[in-house]
Amino acid sequence: MATNKQNNRFHNSLPIPNSESQFTPFTPLSSELDNRSDDDCSHVSNSNDDEKDRVHTSFLPVTHASSYNSMHSYYNDIFSKLPYNTQRAYISDYNEFSIFCQQQNLGGLTESFEHNEHCIKQYVAELCKSPLAYRTIKRRLSALSKFLGVAKLPNPIVRSVYLRDFIRLSLIENRKFRLSHKQAVPLTIEMVEQINNKIIPDSLLELRDLAIINLMFDALLRADELVRVCVEHISHRNNTVLVVSSKSDQSGQGQYRYVSSSTLSMINEFINEANVNPHTSETRDASDPRSISKGVLFRRLTNHKTALLPYDENAPSNHAAVLNYSSVYRVWQRIAKRAGIKENITPHSGRVGGAVSLAEYGATLPELQLAGGWQSPEMPGHYTKQANVKRGGMAKLSSKHKR
Repeated sequence: MATNKQNNRFHNSLPIPNSESQFTPFTPLSSELDNRSDDDCSHVSNSNDDEKDRVHTSFLPVTHASSYNSMHSYYNDIFSKLPYNTQRAYISDYNEFSIFCQQQNLGGLTESFEHNEHCIKQYVAELCKSPLAYRTIKRRLSALSKFLGVAKLPNPIVRSVYLRDFIRLSLIENRKFRLSHKQAVPLTIEMVEQINNKIIPDSLLELRDLAIINLMFDALLRADELVRVCVEHISHRNNTVLVVSSKSDQSGQGQYRYVSSSTLSMINEFINEANVNPHTSETRDASDPRSISKGVLFRRLTNHKTALLPYDENAPSNHAAVLNYSSVYRVWQRIAKRAGIKENITPHSGRVGGAVSLAEYGATLPELQLAGGWQSPEMPGHYTKQANVKRGGMAKLSSKHKR
C-alpha cells in the first residue's frame, strides 16, 4: 500500500473544481514519460516525482462538481489502496492520452459522447502506428475507459459499437503487422518431419495438435484462418481446404489451399477419436454436441483432454468451444516442447516455413502466391530471395570446402 506521503501526492493530483465548477489544470508532464518502458513506468527517474505522478489535467473536461465528487470517492475508497506502481501506471496512461489531445489540438474528454468518440478514435489510430506492444495499447485503452467510468463521463469505448469495432480491427491489424515484422522462425519441412517422427499421439489433445501443425504448414494458414476451418471445407477428393476468411481475399469468395494426404489422415484420426465416447467406447451420435460431423473442425477440449467441449453452431455462446489465437499459440509451444525443437516457433511459423520450404525446392512466384493465397507477389518474393541465398555463390563455395 502507498505511504501517506505518496497518498497525499496522488490526492493532490486529483482535478479540483474551482468556483465555476471547472477542473484546475496542472503543468504538462515532462517528456521523459515518452521514453519509459512499454510495460512498466516504474523505472522513470525519481526527480520531480511530485510533478510526474500528477494527472495532466490540461485537457480534462469543464464539467459539474459531480464528476469531481465521483473521482474523490473513488480515490479515497479504492485508488489510494492500490499498489504504488499501479497508481503510477494508471496516471501515466491517462497522461499519455492527455498529451496526445494537446498535441493534436483536440478538446480532450467532455460530456459529449460524439466528441469523446472522435478523440479516442484518433488516439487509437495513433497508438496502432506506434511501436508499442499490443498489450500496452490494450492497457492504455483500459485505463482510459476506467477513467471515463470513474468520472461518470460518456464512455464510447463501452457504448459505441462503431468505436469498439474500430478498436478491435485496428488492434488485429496492429498485431498482424508486428508479428509479420518479428520475422517468425520458419517451420521448415525438416522440422515438420521431426515433429511427426518424435510425437506418437496417445491422446485426443495430441491428435488435434498434430493435425493443426501439419494443416497450417501445408495450407500456409494464419491462426485466424485456421480457427474458421470447418469440416465441410476439407476435400479429401481434391486434397484441398477452403479458406473462407482471409486477409488477402478482399472478394470474400474464399481460397483453396493444398493439403497433403498425410495431413488428411491426421485430421481423420482426430475426428474419429473425437467421435468416440471415452466412457463407453461407443461412437457418438451425429447430433451429439461433442461430436465432429459438421461445423468448426478444431475445438477446445475438456479439462481432462479426453473429449471436446459441447458445440452448437446455432448457439450464441458457441465461441466458448472454439479456439482463438492464444489457444493456437499454446498448441505450437506444446508441440515444440514435445518434439525437442529449441527454436521459438509460433503460429506464423507454419506459413513462413511453408513458403520458405517451397521456395527452397524451386517453386515459382505464381506457385507461391497460389499456395499461400497472396494477391501481391511482394511477400512471397521476399521468401524467394531468402531461399536463393542458400543457392548463391558463397553457399556453393562453403559447400565445396565443407565449411
